[in-house]
Amino acid sequence: MNIELQCCALFILSVVAVMFFSNKKLDLVNRTLYTKALIICFICLVFDILSIISIYQSVYNGFNSNVTKLLCKIYIMLLVTQGFMSFNYAETSILPRDRISKHLKMVYVGIYIVGEILVLVLPIDFFMDGRVVYSYGASTVAAYILAGIYTMSTIIISVLFRKIVSPRRIISMLIWQSIWLLAAVIQFIVPGLLLIGFASAFGMVVLYIQLENPSEYVDNDTGTFNTKALSIYIKDRFRYERHFAFFTAKINYIIDSVDFNMERDVAIRTAKGMLELGPEPVFQLSDEMFGVLYEDEQRMFERMHFLKMRKDAVTDVPAKGTYILIPDSSKLYGADEFFKFIHTYENEQQEITLLDDKLLKKMRNQNIVREMIDLALKEDRVEVFYQPIYNTKTKNFVSAEALVRIRDKNGDLVPPGEFITIAEDNGQIIPLGQRVFEKVCALLSEGKAQAAGLECIEINVSAAQFDSENPTKFVRELIDKYKIDPRQLNIEITETAVNKNKRLLLSNMEKLIKSGVRFSLDDFGTGQSNLDYLMALPVDNIKFDYKFTQAFFNNDKARKFLTGMADIMHNMDMDIISEGVETEEQLKAMLDINIEYIQGFYFSKPIPGDEFILFLKRNNV
Repeated sequence: MNIELQCCALFILSVVAVMFFSNKKLDLVNRTLYTKALIICFICLVFDILSIISIYQSVYNGFNSNVTKLLCKIYIMLLVTQGFMSFNYAETSILPRDRISKHLKMVYVGIYIVGEILVLVLPIDFFMDGRVVYSYGASTVAAYILAGIYTMSTIIISVLFRKIVSPRRIISMLIWQSIWLLAAVIQFIVPGLLLIGFASAFGMVVLYIQLENPSEYVDNDTGTFNTKALSIYIKDRFRYERHFAFFTAKINYIIDSVDFNMERDVAIRTAKGMLELGPEPVFQLSDEMFGVLYEDEQRMFERMHFLKMRKDAVTDVPAKGTYILIPDSSKLYGADEFFKFIHTYENEQQEITLLDDKLLKKMRNQNIVREMIDLALKEDRVEVFYQPIYNTKTKNFVSAEALVRIRDKNGDLVPPGEFITIAEDNGQIIPLGQRVFEKVCALLSEGKAQAAGLECIEINVSAAQFDSENPTKFVRELIDKYKIDPRQLNIEITETAVNKNKRLLLSNMEKLIKSGVRFSLDDFGTGQSNLDYLMALPVDNIKFDYKFTQAFFNNDKARKFLTGMADIMHNMDMDIISEGVETEEQLKAMLDINIEYIQGFYFSKPIPGDEFILFLKRNNV
C-alpha cells in the first residue's frame, strides 16, 4: 500500500507534538490555534492512512465500499478543516483587529460550514491500481476547491499585510502554504505521489521551528520566560483585550563583593522564589528584575506581599526589594505603554510603585513632552534666549547666559520647567544642548553682539552630554563650522556633571581649554560644593545660584557664609557671577562684597537674540 509517506509524516508530527507539549507554554491565542492545527493535521493523517487501507481492502478483499466512501469523505472534510485552520491561524496573527477583519472571518466561517455540508452530501468514489490510489467525484472536487480557497487566501493576506507583521512570521506562513499548494499540484499531476499529508506535517514542523517553539522563550538557567516571551505575551493579551494584573520584583542582595557567578546565583535565587508563588507565568525582565502575570489584581497583591515577606525574612544575605504593581491592565492604552511604564519606573528607589490614575497621568504628560521636544527639534522650534550679565568693573554688559526655549505649535513659549527635567531624564537634553550651542555659534558668527560690547556667551552643558567618550567633538565641529573665536564661549558645568563622571569630565574640559574655550562652575551652593571642586576643576568663574544669592538677603548665616566664600574665591583668582539679583538694594549688596558679574531681572529677563543685541547697543557705552 502507498502509505509510506503518511506514516513518516505521522512519526514526524508525533515527535513535534511531544516536544511542543512537554515544554512550558504561554497562554497565547496563536499558540492555541497552532495546537488545534497540529491536532487536526494529526487526525487528518490518520484518516488518510485509514482511507488508503480501506480502499485497498475494498478493491482487493471485498470490504464494504460504503464504509470506504465514508472514510474518504471524513478524510477530505478534515483536509478542508485543515485549510480553514491554516487560514484562521494566519488571519488571527496577521490581520488587524478591526470590524472588517471580523466580517471577513465570518464570511470564511460561512464558506467553511457550507463547504463541509456540500462535501458530506455530494457523491464520492475511489480508485486503486497498484500504487495509484485516490478518491474522486463531486465531493472531492468541492473539497479541493475549498482547501485551495483557504490556502490562496492565507498566501494573499500574508503578502498584503507583510509590512505590519514581522518578516519571520510572513516568511514562515508563505513557506507553509506554498509547500502545501505545491504538494497538491504534484499529487494532482502524479496520483501515485501522495504528498499532501507529508507536506501538511512538514508545514507544521516549519511553524514549530520558526514561530511556535516554546523552548526559545525560556531562560535555561532560571526556568522563567525571557523578555521575548513577555513581549509576545503582553502584545497578545492587549490585542485580544484579555485584561490582567502584573507585578515586578527587583531583588538586590546587598553584598560586599560581586562577581558574575554570584550575580547569576542571586538571579536564580530570585527566580526560584518567584516560581514558587504559583502556577502563573514568571518572566525575567533583566538580570535582577522578574515579573509575574495574574488574571486578577487580588491574587497579584496577595502573592506580591507574600514574596515581600519572604524577602524580608532573608537573614543570611541582606536584601533590598523594589516592586512595580499594575493592578489593572485596562488602564493602559496597549503593550507599548505597558513596557514604557515599567521602563520609566524600573529604577525607582521607593519600595513600591503602584500604577494609579495620578502616576499614569504623570507618565503620559511626560510622553507628550517628549514628543513635543522631538517635534520642536525636527521643525526648528527650539530657540535661544539670552539673559545679560553685567560687569561691575567696566559698568557694561559683557556677556550673557544662553537659555533654551521651545515654542509649541501655536507659537507660544513653553516654560523651561515643563521640559528640561524630562529632557535630562530621557536623553533629549543632548540634542537640545547641541541645538542651543549651534544657535549661539550662529549668533556669534554674525559679529553684531561683539560690536556692541559682548565678550562671551555662557552655555549650560548637562551631565548627560559628558556620558560619551568624545562629547567635545560637536563643540569643536561647530566652532570650525561658524569660524568663531573659542574664547567667546564659556561653558557652564554643574555639580551633577562632576559627580557623574569626574574623570571623563576633566579629560574633555582639558581638550576644550586647549582649544580656547573657558569654563564656569554653575549653580554653586545648591549641592555638595566644597573646596575639592574648586581646586580640581579648571574653571575661571563661579556662579552663585539664584537661591544661594537670595539667601544672602534673608539669612544672617547665609550672608556670612557667602561673604566668606567670595573672599576665598577672590584669593584663588576666580571671578564670581551672582544670579537672581532683582532689586537695586540687592545689587548694592553684591557690589559691597566685590562680586564681579551680576545677572538677574534687575537688569533684564532672558530675551531673544535680536532683542539682546539691541539691549547691548542701548546700554553699553
